Amino acid sequence: MRISARAFLVAMATAVAVVSANLAAVPASAHSDDPTLAALTKVVPQIVEEAKAVPPTVIPEGDVQRPFAAATDPGHTLSVSVSENEVGIGVPDAAGAGNQALPGLVTYAARQPSVSFAHQRTGQIARALTVIHDASAPTEYRFPISAPEGSMLEVEEDDGTVLIYNNDFYLAEIDLPWAKDANGNPVPTSYRVEGMTLIQTVNHAGAAYPVVADPALKLQCEWWKAMCRVIFSKKLTNQIYGSWLYAGAAGAVKVADAACDKAKNSRIKLACKVMFAAGIAQYIYKIREAANKKQCFALRIQYPGPIVWGEVRKKSCQSK
Repeated sequence: MRISARAFLVAMATAVAVVSANLAAVPASAHSDDPTLAALTKVVPQIVEEAKAVPPTVIPEGDVQRPFAAATDPGHTLSVSVSENEVGIGVPDAAGAGNQALPGLVTYAARQPSVSFAHQRTGQIARALTVIHDASAPTEYRFPISAPEGSMLEVEEDDGTVLIYNNDFYLAEIDLPWAKDANGNPVPTSYRVEGMTLIQTVNHAGAAYPVVADPALKLQCEWWKAMCRVIFSKKLTNQIYGSWLYAGAAGAVKVADAACDKAKNSRIKLACKVMFAAGIAQYIYKIREAANKKQCFALRIQYPGPIVWGEVRKKSCQSK
């Protein structure tokens, strides 16, 4: 079908008008004003898309997650807070207050000009993003982790995930480390811990800049999760089994009950009550297996129900 020159010009003019209108409807890009946002858009566009809209997570009990907001406190800490848990991840060496670049993203300048940071929050995860702008940037970054009293960090041997235990129960985790450059290539990275400080090493020499690295904090056993793991530390697993050997079921229940009373999570306490109500005897064989293998006993809870069963875990298992 032939199109007249006049019709072609009219169509082109219409198309240009539509494109112009669409561009006018889009808010002015903050990329030129915020180099951190620009770098994240280039390297991890999917995270930027997630951050454009962050609806609150509604928990069945009616508790709603705290809204995302820029951290302006001296520690620049992003907290994941639902129910009675509060776990936070700070950004190292941030300078000044954060800039709310997107509804779910706060960016921070750093004292070191070749680095900047961002916090990203979704309904179920909190990220501390490190943006490395050039080769002069450091290779080591220290993230303070805040958690309830009695907490400790431990690097999981199999994949480098960092576990957060509180009073012998698994509370949260920091997902396995990753970093990638502007070409989408992986950059070697790893975690280690010192007390309650997470240390990420990013070996970015030879990478295409910017490079983005991402410690991501996840809570376990919260109200939005249909499946929940309650993991007992190796120490607590051994204590329960030892009490069973020397004092029978009553002794095992006493040790587990005392530990559960110290738990900072209502679902952990619920799992303990279910275990006691069902009779600890049905779990003792798994507890014995875990103790003999120097591993952890865990309860897995599925909702609605709840349906609870015991298992032996090697991964996500506190070594102490």
